Amino acid sequence: MSKKDKKVEVSVKDIERRNQPVQQIFIGDRLIGEVVTDNERFKAMLISDQSEFYVRSQEEGLEIVLVAQCIYDSDT
Repeated sequence: MSKKDKKVEVSVKDIERRNQPVQQIFIGDRLIGEVVTDNERFKAMLISDQSEFYVRSQEEGLEIVLVAQCIYDSDT
């Protein structure tokens, strides 16, 4: 059985919080996660269950948040 492809709009908004850059990750209008600087690493946070992942780059953080959200959505 084949599945129909579903288009998902992902956007990233760069903001500043407490003088630190923050990347907010949205699917549509829903905030799903953030990537923030943590010393020399980055911390990716999933909003739905407050999971935190330490990563080496903002790009890796973005990928982790998207994959974790897909897993979270498929479980609910």
